[in-house]
Amino acid sequence: MLVSESGVNDNVLVNFKRPPFTDPRVRRAINLALDRKAYVVGPRQGAATFGGAMLPRPAGVWGLPAAEVAKLPGMGDAAKQKAEARKLLAEAGFGPRNPLKLTVSTRTLAIYVDTASWMVDQLQLVGIDATLEQIETGVWHPKMTRLDYQVALNLTGLGVDDPDANFFENFKCGSPRNYSGYCSEEIDRLVAEQSQVLDRAKRAKLVHEIDVKLQLDGARPILGWGRQYSLHWPHVKNWVQHNNSIYNQSRMQDVWLDK
Repeated sequence: MLVSESGVNDNVLVNFKRPPFTDPRVRRAINLALDRKAYVVGPRQGAATFGGAMLPRPAGVWGLPAAEVAKLPGMGDAAKQKAEARKLLAEAGFGPRNPLKLTVSTRTLAIYVDTASWMVDQLQLVGIDATLEQIETGVWHPKMTRLDYQVALNLTGLGVDDPDANFFENFKCGSPRNYSGYCSEEIDRLVAEQSQVLDRAKRAKLVHEIDVKLQLDGARPILGWGRQYSLHWPHVKNWVQHNNSIYNQSRMQDVWLDK
């Protein structure tokens, strides 16, 4: 059996344009409520790794160090973070007598629905009245582009492990693929700055700074990065499983059968 990193992350979209998610306390409460360790052993059944917006090390080059990942929302003590989430919701005006009601939207695919169902359960544990909405694939991307949702469970695959490919597409103000509607002039400035830095160490430091800010802002909170497992018969020869992208698996011009 071969195991490798897929280059695909499970992420949470919280609509920055729709109240009450315009309130940073509500967005942070949702981020804290989602226990990342429970996510790995639950819907992902161990087939995921922790990380920020960039592919985690060692498969990725630009991912946050493990010590920084451990500090991100959802990575700490689950009971304490859920207590903090309930406190933030109370400060925003939500509680047992007035629970926050929301719909968690996702694509009608098992890999999406399993994690979205887990999300609904996690949110209910902090007093959020959450329900699940399944959306057909043909409707999904237009709906996300229009920001026609409240909270959503999404999967994002990176074609290449490069900050430009990720940050400009998914987090820049006004990008069609910025499905949360997140917009930060500071982040836009830093993203442009890191793109122009030639020194690799200096660029990596900027990338890490951006990644941490994105996770704390709840721009598109990352639950984790999926792993892929594959099996093949011994007579299948010269098939190579790449270690950082699902998009590199389909070219089989050098594969042959010894049978």
